[in-house]
Order: sequence, then C-alpha cells, then structure tokens
Amino acid sequence: MSQESGKRNGIFGVVAALLGVFIALAIVEFALGALKPRIDPAGRMDEGFILYDERLGWKLAPGWEGQHEHHDFSVRYGVNSLGFRGEALDFARPGSVMFLGDSFTFGLGVNDDEVFTRLLSEKTGRNVLNAGVPGYANDQQLMLLEKLTDYRPAEVVWMVYLGNDLLDNGEAFPLQAAHGKPFYSLSAGQELALNNVPVPLRPKPESVRSRSVQSEILGEFDPYQRWQTWIDGVALGRVINQWAGIDVEGLRAHIQAHSGPKVELFMALVERGQSLVESAGGTLKVVLLPGQGYTRGESIPAVYQGVMSEMLEARLEGAGLPVLNLTDDLSGQENAAALFHPNEGHFNPQGHRWLAEMLAKAPMFQGMFRSM
Repeated sequence: MSQESGKRNGIFGVVAALLGVFIALAIVEFALGALKPRIDPAGRMDEGFILYDERLGWKLAPGWEGQHEHHDFSVRYGVNSLGFRGEALDFARPGSVMFLGDSFTFGLGVNDDEVFTRLLSEKTGRNVLNAGVPGYANDQQLMLLEKLTDYRPAEVVWMVYLGNDLLDNGEAFPLQAAHGKPFYSLSAGQELALNNVPVPLRPKPESVRSRSVQSEILGEFDPYQRWQTWIDGVALGRVINQWAGIDVEGLRAHIQAHSGPKVELFMALVERGQSLVESAGGTLKVVLLPGQGYTRGESIPAVYQGVMSEMLEARLEGAGLPVLNLTDDLSGQENAAALFHPNEGHFNPQGHRWLAEMLAKAPMFQGMFRSM
C-alpha cells in the first residue's frame, strides 16, 4: 500500500469515527427530546376545579370533586362548600390548627386521605385545617388569611414554598400559572399597597410567558462556563451541564445580593399576617418548605432554595416569629428524591407522611401535636 493511500485511509477512518460520534450524539439528543413531550407537566384535571375570583385571581370551586390524571399518579380531590380541602364543618370547630399555603399544602398529586393535614388530624387528635390553594403566592395567601381569621383558629401555620413563592410575590402574573393575580408593593415608608384588584380577565402577556423560575433566579448572572452556555440549548447539553456543575459560590452571592426587595416584601406580608392572626386570638408560625429542586445536588434550584431558606430563617427569627426550616431535614434523608413525584414534582404519599412526621416532632410544635 502506497504512503498516499495510507494517508487517505487514515483520514477516512478519522472522518468515519467523527461521523459515528455525531450520529450517536444525534440519536441521544433525539431520544432525550422525544421522551420529554410525552409527559404533560400538569396532566389532565376534570373540569371546574378552578374559578375566577376578582379579588384573589382564582379560587377552588366550592363542592367540586374530580379526578387528576398524570403520568405519575391518578388521584381524586374533594373541595368542601367553603372552597378548601377537608370537611367544611371542621372550620367552625374551636382550637383548630390551620395550614395556609399553595399546592404543596393543598396536596396536589395525592388523594384526600393522604394529605399531611389529614394525617396529622387522624394521628394527633387535633382539628387540622387545610387552607392551601394551588398556585397562590404569599400575597394571595395573606389576602385569603383576612377571610380565614373569621374562623378564629388557635394556630395558623404558614407554609412557605421555597421554589417560587417569593418570585411570584409583587407580580401581576405568577410564573407557572396563566391566571392574573393581585399583588402588594412596598412604599418608600415600607407600607403595603394592594394592586391589580379587581383582577382583570386578560391573557398572560408574552413578555411574562417567556419568563421562568430559572430566568428569574439568574437574571443577568450566568452560572456556567462559556462552553456550558453554548451547549445548554440542547437536551444532551443540559444533561452534561448537570454533570459538570455550576459556579455555586458565584450564584449564592448573586442571589444574596439581588433578593433583598423580595425578602423585604415577604417580611411585610408575614408581619401583616401575624397581626391579623393575633387580633383574632391566635398565633402564627412559619414553615420553610423546600421542593423537589432542593434534592438535585448543586443545581440552580437547590442553591436558590438553600440561600433563600437561610435568609428567611434569619429574618423571621430576628422579627421574633417562630420558624421551622425543613431544608436540613430534607437533605438529611437517605433518598430525598423518593418523597416527590419524579416528573410532576409535588410530594407523593411518602412525602406527605414524611412532612407530617417532621411537623409533629418539631420543637416549635410541642404541645400542638401529640407524638405520631
């Protein structure tokens, strides 16, 4: 074989190898992209679950009962005549413990008898009320609390979901829902002002649709190296980036430096809530609840939730408010990801059992619940 022929064969071999790698990567990219659309993030819900509300944006339909089908689960929800989960008559019973929150509190993804509030009620002998409404941010929860204090609960536990609650506060549209909402703003004198009420019935603007939890966390900060940014637009690239990691310390510093206004607004909302509850003869406690993103190692959502939990815990304690931060408890689980529906992201039945146990044994709740 001539030297020239050998060179040609060598070049052909290199080209063939590169082509093979390219084809293999293309196949992997196609597989990753093809699998994702098969799972609808929201699943399918029987009609009528949500109603428009001119003051709160939306509410649960009183008396509704229906099925929620998802790749991860098939469950049924019941909504009482007041618009909440659980028995309506329980809201009139004295000495109750009321949980205020969003879809994690409501128990999206589990049946009525699997929700942590139901488990606490059955196992501890206390009347535990569930006032969670899917999608509500802390500003809507505060507005709802103004009505709920009419039931004069002995204890109100405000469940603050660390995933996106603070990001949605002060916004006319939440990041992960299509409905408009009311919101509070803070004046120069740190006074709360209510905006966007009555809530207009209009489509979510495209400028808001393009925003996401990740984009709001990052802003102008890029946690990736240049080559990681270049490949992040494809499914395989995102998998590689998860393996390669991010600039954790830089992201922590960015979150700490840019979250001040959201934290100040949050504190104003909670302090207003504390005043409402105390004026009705009750006490307010706050639980900082991490989500599935916190189980993903040193990812963007995990870093964000960790930093926010530290900032909020310090501020709440400084204001004299009882607070339970569950981030350490979650990270201490041997397989924390197993507490969540893998694709849908909310707590599964095991997660609700874990949450009920954490609440029942927390020193902050001693005397409120008997041991489970």
